[in-house]
Amino acid sequence: MAFIDALTKYLSRPREIYFLMISYLFTTAFNRSLSLAEIEDGRTKQLLMDTNFFLENLTSLGHPLNSLFLLATAYLMVSGVVGRNNRLGKDILAIFLSMCWLVELLSINLLLIAPIKDPKLLLVEMLLFLPIIIVSFAWWYWRINYSYFQNNEAETEPITFKAPPSILNYLYLSIDTFFKYQPSYVSFNTKSAKSLHLFHAIVRLNILGLTLGRAVSLATSA
Repeated sequence: MAFIDALTKYLSRPREIYFLMISYLFTTAFNRSLSLAEIEDGRTKQLLMDTNFFLENLTSLGHPLNSLFLLATAYLMVSGVVGRNNRLGKDILAIFLSMCWLVELLSINLLLIAPIKDPKLLLVEMLLFLPIIIVSFAWWYWRINYSYFQNNEAETEPITFKAPPSILNYLYLSIDTFFKYQPSYVSFNTKSAKSLHLFHAIVRLNILGLTLGRAVSLATSA
């Protein structure tokens, strides 16, 4: 029993990497499932081809950047298990994944206005994209507060919760922000925290607004 407890303790140390890997896996699935053959020819399709090519280079197993990402992830996971904290390495991985999901945000916007032969393609891509947004913003919310706890000179905690903060608090905050702008159990106290939350709300409104517009368009054309 003691061995199991110790193993659980060690495996829980790199949990931050686990969240980043979830984002990476959904990013790869998003790119692989984007069937350009289901989109009619035109300028929008060409832009989607460009974004798809960019993501494919970053998520292809044979690409040097992707290979470097996987090697760095494996190294950071091992480092986390043995109790080492490589903050810079984790931040670099998060920036890499953030760059990927921003390109995916552009792809989703293009899909929502593109003439698609099969509407199921848009549904699949949307279902794959939502977990990426949730995990990515949860990480960035956590990262802002982490900087505060590591900086003894900081006077104001960027994000405060009514309950003691945990990784699940940030994950729930990211999910909840997709349904309401200002959750009642949390407050944003600094410019960086407020700016991130505002950007999160803009992304939400962008996706929901275009999705609603596309749904209305499909309903009226049926």
